[in-house]
Amino acid sequence: MKISLLYPRWTGEYGIAAHFARKASIWPPLNLAYISAVAEKQGHEAMIIDGEAERMSLEKMVSKTEEFNPDLIGITATTPFFHIVVDLAKKIKQSQKLKYAPIVLGGSHITVLGKDGFKDCFDYGFLGEAENSFPLFLDRFQGGGDISDVRGMLYRNNGEVRSTGYAESVSDVDSLPFPARHLLKMDKYKMGTLEGIKKFATVMTTRGCPFKCIFCSTKVFGSNVRRHSPERVVEEIKYCADNYGTEHFMFLDDTLTLSRKLIDRERLGITFEGSTRADLVDEELIARMRNSGLIRISFGLESVDENIRITMKKQVPLESYETANKLTNKYGIETLNSCMIGLPGESVETIRATLRFLRKSREIKQANISIAVPYPGTELYEMAKNGEHGLKLEIDDFSKFRRYNSAVMQVGDLSPEALIDLQKEAIASIYLAPWRWKPMISKSGLFGAALNFKRLIESLIKGNTRFLTNKQLGIN
Repeated sequence: MKISLLYPRWTGEYGIAAHFARKASIWPPLNLAYISAVAEKQGHEAMIIDGEAERMSLEKMVSKTEEFNPDLIGITATTPFFHIVVDLAKKIKQSQKLKYAPIVLGGSHITVLGKDGFKDCFDYGFLGEAENSFPLFLDRFQGGGDISDVRGMLYRNNGEVRSTGYAESVSDVDSLPFPARHLLKMDKYKMGTLEGIKKFATVMTTRGCPFKCIFCSTKVFGSNVRRHSPERVVEEIKYCADNYGTEHFMFLDDTLTLSRKLIDRERLGITFEGSTRADLVDEELIARMRNSGLIRISFGLESVDENIRITMKKQVPLESYETANKLTNKYGIETLNSCMIGLPGESVETIRATLRFLRKSREIKQANISIAVPYPGTELYEMAKNGEHGLKLEIDDFSKFRRYNSAVMQVGDLSPEALIDLQKEAIASIYLAPWRWKPMISKSGLFGAALNFKRLIESLIKGNTRFLTNKQLGIN
């Protein structure tokens, strides 16, 4: 069979913030590359269209799909751009050439919502990891057989949506073929680093996360951590470098340093980055990772308020962030510290405390401030929906579930509108520190720096200057 797999462009709706969204999110759709690989292994012909990387409209995606003339069409979606995927599916159904090609939906949004996210424009859905269930489905679909016993599926029977439950997770991840990156325009994926712009690829060395943060969902990969062998990881890296000229690798593991097994015995000549917890690094590990090519790492600081940290179930000691940033600075590793406002218990004073911590710490060169989003499938979503911890879900339009310039919850006395204003003020406050100017320009470019300056001007015009001076932050 011929199978088209589609990833739509979604940053076009972000307005001026699209600059940051594109810089941070034009990554290869690795899930579609994995699915394509298992389909090709069965002898099927696959095509991937990454509408975001190719800056392609939905209409153009439909036209390109018509040219391929597939027997089956697959689309993936996360929550914030699910409405775009629905629009794309409807356009496909309106096409005279494609209206008889069934549409399969996969991704985190349908996995979490199940039947509630299964719109009329979709014919089949996949729940959870699909590398085992998709090949079985293709066999039954091609042969006209019954799919009701294929685990991890949604399908229609006499107009009724049926579910076969969640797919079993892939236990031996080394058994999976390499993602079908040859179906992607790999030259489109480039990333700015302090060492210049580099061709990059995404790699997963593990699946699953053992931690229970309230703003994350483990419904896709679960809490059971499954690891690729170091030999497999090295082989995949070498394959990308040799075949696509890949210079830089983004590891998508939830916690990169969960295991201390490294690949520093190999001289791969590559650079890489990833994210982890600040209490899961030490000098020996940082030195080894730098020797292996680590040039950028991200820590999730979130908030410095102890009560908020207890509620969000992420009790990494604050001193770990100072220590971890000091180590990465020592070894010349660019470091991002991710903060979040709008968590349960948030107030202007708790935001001020986090900003005070960031203003005083010269070791923390980069930080960002996002607004907590209660994505479906998370404990935070249930809290907001049920009105717990002073939260109230004000907006149920998933297209508004974004981390920047959008808020969907009332948090204590803070309205969604107030949180948006506070986010702009907080970002302006962070980058008033001169020692953060150079990293900001290196990461976001002059245009990005200008946008941050625009946030500062907007705050001043509105009279929102609660966090701009040391005195306002309570710093002597």
